Amino acid sequence: MFKIIMLPDADNFLNVVEHSRGQVLLHLPDNTRCDLKRDNTARQLLRAMRPGQEGLCISLSDARDVPAFLDYMIGSARERD
Repeated sequence: MFKIIMLPDADNFLNVVEHSRGQVLLHLPDNTRCDLKRDNTARQLLRAMRPGQEGLCISLSDARDVPAFLDYMIGSARERD
């Protein structure tokens, strides 16, 4: 599971989601999950929201997707410097 505290470029993040092999599940505060690849409402919410200290928790169903998400997070951190 990944915890994302900052989401500086939601469109870039969603591009990584779109190109992932498996499901990308967003864990919601009420303990439900939604698949960001298939749920348009969740994608729109993600574009509008700013993660707080709790961050966004996502999990991936395919381990081969991990490098792309790590690259996104590392790239986002570099852009902030």
